[in-house]
Amino acid sequence: MPLLELLAPEFALIALGVALRRVMSASEEGWVFLEKLGYYLLFPCLLFVSILRAPGSVGAVLPMTLAAGSAAALGVAAAYACRWLPETDVRRRTSGAQTAFRFNSYLGMAIAERTGSAEGLALFSIMIAVLIPILNVAAVWPMAGLAQRGLVRELLRNPLIIATLGGLAWRAVQLPMPDLVLAVAGRMGIAALPLGLLCIGAALRWPRGDHRLAGSDRLLATSFTGIKLLLMPLAGLGACLLLGLDGLPALLVVMYTALPTSPASYVLASRMGGDGAFVAQLITISLLGALVSLPLWTGIGAFLWSS
Repeated sequence: MPLLELLAPEFALIALGVALRRVMSASEEGWVFLEKLGYYLLFPCLLFVSILRAPGSVGAVLPMTLAAGSAAALGVAAAYACRWLPETDVRRRTSGAQTAFRFNSYLGMAIAERTGSAEGLALFSIMIAVLIPILNVAAVWPMAGLAQRGLVRELLRNPLIIATLGGLAWRAVQLPMPDLVLAVAGRMGIAALPLGLLCIGAALRWPRGDHRLAGSDRLLATSFTGIKLLLMPLAGLGACLLLGLDGLPALLVVMYTALPTSPASYVLASRMGGDGAFVAQLITISLLGALVSLPLWTGIGAFLWSS
């Protein structure tokens, strides 16, 4: 399948979200409710069910997880190193750092399913099930001081961590899941991806007026976005080559590292006392940049590992 045809439906849903926000009379609170519905309920259901239904084991995707985790670790280290950039606002730096290494799970799972069908979704689901708790720790850590809340308390309340660890634990004990629970959670999970992509489009904001990025803010935004869309994909590509990964697993790793940042970063920053408006702008910049960088890196991966 041609690359643009592969990515077009996901970007079309995002564009539809932009259009719906402009033409519909729904209030800001309505879109916020939909975002929270996806973040706290629908997407955790999708993660949980995908992990339970995924064939194979966590060990089977260990090379993928190692390659993706190495790239993510470099992204975390680079984001934390931005504390030494001159004249940066502490609140914006600590709340925005997460955008340099967190990833858009909605878009990633949608592309993984279109790239490798059920196998692609299964591999990607298990891989991110290992990475999500780790990256959420890295995201919460800098902001814990701002919110004056305990790190452990914040992590225990994170719905994505609860869903991924719950899914992995249920697989480990191999207990049967009641059909009714699985069916209800599965149907809610089906709604997560299209609704999430629509909300991504509706949430896009370009900095204007009083929210226009100043010099130090532009430096932060450029640094965080460059880490996410350039440094991490390059590291992921190199990790796959070093580990000898090829085929669909390698392509999924490169796609993962090239994803724009997570829209949930805004929810986390706002809830923990960070600069939500600045993070929303970073999300917009990251997604717009990914319109070019994601097809580029995915195309390089497809060229190297097409079967």
